[in-house]
Amino acid sequence: MNLLEQRYRSVLRLLPASYRAEREEEMVDAFMELSGEAPDEANPRPRWGEIASVLSLSLRVRLGGPGASPRLVAWGEAVRLVALLGLGYQAVASVIQFLQWGHALAFGTDVAWTGTPGSVERLVSTAVSAADLCSAIAFVAIMRGHVRTAKVTAVIGVSAPLIYTLIPMILAGPLTDRPLSEPATLVFTAAPVIALLMGFHSDITPRRRSWAATLSPPAAGLAVLGGTWLVVALRPYDLDWPYLWLGFGTTILVWAAGAVVVLARRSSPSWALAMTATGLLLLMVRLPLLENLPEGASWTMVCAQCAVLWTLSTALAWVGARGLPGASGTAPVTSKVGEGSV
Repeated sequence: MNLLEQRYRSVLRLLPASYRAEREEEMVDAFMELSGEAPDEANPRPRWGEIASVLSLSLRVRLGGPGASPRLVAWGEAVRLVALLGLGYQAVASVIQFLQWGHALAFGTDVAWTGTPGSVERLVSTAVSAADLCSAIAFVAIMRGHVRTAKVTAVIGVSAPLIYTLIPMILAGPLTDRPLSEPATLVFTAAPVIALLMGFHSDITPRRRSWAATLSPPAAGLAVLGGTWLVVALRPYDLDWPYLWLGFGTTILVWAAGAVVVLARRSSPSWALAMTATGLLLLMVRLPLLENLPEGASWTMVCAQCAVLWTLSTALAWVGARGLPGASGTAPVTSKVGEGSV
C-alpha cells in the first residue's frame, strides 16, 4: 500500500463504518485510478475536491441517504422532523405577526416597530418583520415537497432576525456578559433552518403532504392570537401567571400534548428523538426567564413549565434511544420523508 492509498483510506474514515465495510475498496480503487501513478517521493495527497465530496457523502449517509444503516436512517428522519416542527412554529409566529399587522392597519393601533417613521431604524425594523414572513413560505414549500424554495426562503426568514439580534449583542460587549436568553433565542431560531439545510439533502425525496396539514399552522396562529386577545380583553391584572401560557407558553402546551401522544402510541424512534430535540430547545429558551422573575406565582409557573419540558424530554429520549435499530447492517432508502407513523 503506497502513501496516497493510505491517505485516501484515512479520508474515507469520515464515512460511517457500515458504509465503509461495503464500499471502501471500490472507492479507493476509483480514487487511485483517477490519480494515476503517484510515487511516494512526490508526497501525493488527496485533492481538496475529493475530500469535500467524501465529507458531503458522509453527511448524506449519516442523515439517511442510500446505503445508510437503519440506525442512521432513523437519525436522519429525526433531523428532518426537527426541521418540520421548527418551521411550523416559525410559520405560526409569522401568521400571528401578519394578523397583528392587519389589526393595526384596520383599527389604527401601533405596530411593534422600533424607530420613528421615516428613520433608518424603522426601515430596518420593517425589513426584519417582513423577512419573518418568509418562514411561513418555507414551511408551505417543504410540506409540499419544494426543497429548494423552502431552503432559500427559510434562510431569508431567519437571516434578518438573527443579524438584527446578533449585532446589538456584539456591540453591547462580550457575549459572556449578555443574558442567556439572547444566545438561547439565536439557537432556537437557527436550529430548524440548519436541520432543513442538512436533513433534506439531494438523496432524500420529501413527502408531498396535503393542504390540510400544510395550512394547519396558519389555523393554529389564528387560534393562538384569538385566545391571546380574549385573555387580554378579560384583563386579569391581579394575576400575572396566566400570561405565561400565552404565546410561547401555548407552544409549550402544544408540545407537551404531542409528547404525550408520541409516548402513549410508542411511535417511531425518529419522532421520539425529534420531540426530544424540540423540547430541549423550548427548555433552553424558557429557563433563563427564571433569572428575571421574582419568587411568587409566576416564578413557580415557569418552574413548572421547565419541569414538564425536562421530564417529557427525558422520557422521549429514553424511548427514542431504546427504539433505535442496531448499528450494523444497511437499509436502502425506499420510503419518503415523514411516512413513519406518529
